[in-house]
Amino acid sequence: MKVSIASFNVENLITAEKSIYSNTWPQYTAEQYPKKVGWIRNQLLNMNADIIGFQEIFEEQALRDCLKGTHMENWNLYIANPTGKLPVNAVLSRFPIVKAQVIEDIPFKFEFFDDRPVTPLLESSSIYIPITHFSRGVLKAEIKVNDLVSLIVFVLHLKSKRPIYREGRIEDAANYAEKAIGSIRSLIRRGIEAAGVRQLVSDQIGLDNNKPLIVLGDLNDSDTSVTNQAIIGEPPFRNLKPEEKIKLWQQVLQNVIDVQARKSIDNFHYTYIHNGHNESLDNIFVSNHFADLNSAKIGRIIDVRAYNDHVIDTTVSMDKKPFYVSDHGQIVVNILLFDRMNWD
Repeated sequence: MKVSIASFNVENLITAEKSIYSNTWPQYTAEQYPKKVGWIRNQLLNMNADIIGFQEIFEEQALRDCLKGTHMENWNLYIANPTGKLPVNAVLSRFPIVKAQVIEDIPFKFEFFDDRPVTPLLESSSIYIPITHFSRGVLKAEIKVNDLVSLIVFVLHLKSKRPIYREGRIEDAANYAEKAIGSIRSLIRRGIEAAGVRQLVSDQIGLDNNKPLIVLGDLNDSDTSVTNQAIIGEPPFRNLKPEEKIKLWQQVLQNVIDVQARKSIDNFHYTYIHNGHNESLDNIFVSNHFADLNSAKIGRIIDVRAYNDHVIDTTVSMDKKPFYVSDHGQIVVNILLFDRMNWD
């Protein structure tokens, strides 16, 4: 059985004549809105996925408009508390969604301390950084694919790389030092969010390792970044005993991009271009149930596809991105589930 899973940052999807964030002007006029809907609909039809995790949904009706008239119109849909002003995540599935929830709270208090103290404060104590909520709530869903397999799917949209400035500070007026500090503020938030996701993943694996796990979304960092690696987990140390390695491998996720790259002569995978840099900000990670070297695997990755023809490198092209096109490419992984499961 083949199952296709996708991640799709639609970029600011809301119905016509509505504003987003603190803006006072509409994101799309009545004339513009059908173009936005039509483009998303066509992308979904081209992707032809069974399960899609969405980012930047502002209204449920807007997403349903994109599905109208397609084979996906009556699929199972869960949207993470849309308010119409801020972006949220969503999941669409051909298969039944057994249960779903939105996780707003980061599951720990982040304690900072230094192994080489340089300030009187850090010489005597640690510091708790009061970042307690995800920028966008993590959507967790259990999806029943067939009688043997239920997938746990996490849909993410982590903090962007956009610098964080003090209120009232105009970004264009910031000097390079201020931009650097603002970017590090964003990195700290994104890093804490990534560690929070890792905690959620570890808790789920510890709770029920028989349920395969998928983490997908706009992670706003490259596939080899510290934040992404924090979610994935490091492979076990090679000198450990085999039984210890097996236990640790159960906690390690597989980046489908890496699996594809190992099978390909060339790798042209990217989902975002910024200042001439091609980046893979949108990712899909899968649990060890689909790892090629796992003798107890229940399936394997067939291929990974990036739908990125619409993403423009403005440093070499005079073309301008149409307003209705997302600034992100989409990623789809095709997974073959075996007819028989070989559970440990």
